[in-house]
Order: sequence, then structure tokens, then C-alpha cells
Amino acid sequence: MTKKQEISLHFGFWILFLEMNFYFEFLKDRDFLDLWYILHITSFSLLQIIIFYLNYSWICKKTIPQKKWFLLILGQLFLIILFAVLRHIFEEIIIFEITGRHNYHIKSLYTVYYVYDNSYYSIRIILYSLVFYFVKYLWNSNQKMNELLLEKKQAELQNLKNQLSPHFLFNTLNSFYADLMDSQPKTANDILKLSDMLRYITYENENDLVYLKDEIQFINNYISLFSRRFDDQLAIEFKVLNHQNQTKIPTLLLIHFVENALKHGITTDCERPIKIELSTTEKELNFSVENYFILNENYDETGIGYKNIRQRLELLYGENHQLKIKELENFYRVELQIPFLS
Repeated sequence: MTKKQEISLHFGFWILFLEMNFYFEFLKDRDFLDLWYILHITSFSLLQIIIFYLNYSWICKKTIPQKKWFLLILGQLFLIILFAVLRHIFEEIIIFEITGRHNYHIKSLYTVYYVYDNSYYSIRIILYSLVFYFVKYLWNSNQKMNELLLEKKQAELQNLKNQLSPHFLFNTLNSFYADLMDSQPKTANDILKLSDMLRYITYENENDLVYLKDEIQFINNYISLFSRRFDDQLAIEFKVLNHQNQTKIPTLLLIHFVENALKHGITTDCERPIKIELSTTEKELNFSVENYFILNENYDETGIGYKNIRQRLELLYGENHQLKIKELENFYRVELQIPFLS
């Protein structure tokens, strides 16, 4: 649902809702020019709008996507009480000071009856806001799912285009490995790593999720091969803490950040090494990459690479992830926090 569609839907709802309220007030033969009535109907309408959007834009947003149902129920109870409190302030304090008239009998203002009597109006507007939020939530979830499926199909099509006889390529690399294993073991080992990386990209990319240990191995192989460009003098620290072998993450999710640091960062200064750290808890993965870079180096933070990774994270996790990017004069740090998908 686009922002324009959402605004139009809400605008139409409030026009219909307020018109119905005024219609029922008209049937009661009210004096529409009476100051107390004008202030009463205005404050009461404003109060309903406040409660609606407190629930719609705050409580529902903070609880429903994360499935925090207990907090959602507490939030609804809080709004029922808040409705009565705000109505008491609007009508029995502010409007009373202006007009000298109460809406409720004075004996009913400080009793449980006042909250009970207002619960009908508060529950009604709360239910409306819940319906509107669930419609928006289901609409957006369905749209994101369709986008994910389309993106997956496009990736599969591109993958098929790129798979130009992969078996031939792997067999050739394995032949090179066998030929060089005795005479040039270091080169043979690099060929084996390259073969593993290509196999991982070709076949594991077909899966939505891969084991974290395989992703870590892929990053290690990438770093190892990249270091050959600098005669193994690459200044980089890759720490893996609290590693859980059997956890799974989306395939090829972390390599983008590593590749970006190696491509743009200062790579041979031992005083300012590239630092990569990965840690896990029972429920989430924390990943960070930091590096120094030359001042005239332009990062691709707003380019296609980061745009794609942000879009992928949004489609996979919605609001249940954090991607923080810190860029100073010559220092760059990325922090990623994602929950484990079931």
C-alpha cells in the first residue's frame, strides 16, 4: 500500500465516520449553535482521532510485526483508560472552565462508572484502528512476498544464464588442482578455494538459506584469494565469536560488506587493519566491518550495491533488522543485526 493510498483511505474513513456522528447528533435535535455543544463535539471527535492514531501508528507498529501479543493487549487496556482520562480533561475541566457546564453528572466523574461508560466509545475506535492496521499489514506483507518471489525468479533466470556448463568449469579446475598439487601446492590450494567459491555461488545461491558455517568459509576463501594480490600482506582481522554451526542465514548476504571494505579500504596498513567481526546469540546474528580509506575514495553507500542490499534486508526482515552505517572523515563502519529465520 502506497502512502497516497493509505492517506486516501484514512481521509475517506474520517469523512464517513464524522458524518455518521453528526447525523446521529442531528437526530437528537441538538442546538448546533450552542457553544458548549460545539466545544463538546469538536473535542470528542479530536479525542477519537488521537486514540485511533496512538494505536495505529505506535502500539500496533511496535507489537504486531514482532508478534508481541501480550504488549498489544496491555496497550489496548491503556488506551481505554487514556480515553476516559483525556475526555475528563477536555470536557469536565477545560470546557467546564469555559462554559460552566458538565457533560456528566458530578457524582459520576470520579467513579468506575465513568471509565465503564466511555469504554464503548474507546473500544469502538480502537477496533477501527486495529482493522485498519491489519489491512495495511496484510497488504504490505503480501506485496513484499510477491516482490520476493519475483526477485527470486529473476535471480534464478540470471543464474541460469550465467551457468555456462559449470560442471566443465569445475572439472577443469579440479584437473589444474591435481596437476599442480605436487609441484606448486600453494597455487593448487588457491585453485581449490576458487573452485569451492564458484561451486558455492552456483549451487548454494539456489537456496534461500545456507548454514552460517558455509558462509563463513566462503568469506575466508574470498579473503585468502584477495590477499594473493598483496603477496599475503593483507592487513585484515576476521573474528568469529559464539559461532553456531547449525544456524542458517540468507545466502551471500554478508560478502557484500566484506567486498566493499576490501575494494575501497586501506588494505596493507597494519596499524589500521580492516576489522570484521561476527557473533551470534540464540536468536540473532551480529556482523560488523570497519576500515580506513583514502580521503578521495567514494563509497557506494547510495549506489546499486547498497540499494540492493537494503532492499533485500527490508524484504526479508521488514523492521526486524538493523543496518547502521557510520562514515567519518577517513573511517567507515557497518553494523548489521538480523534475527535467525525459521
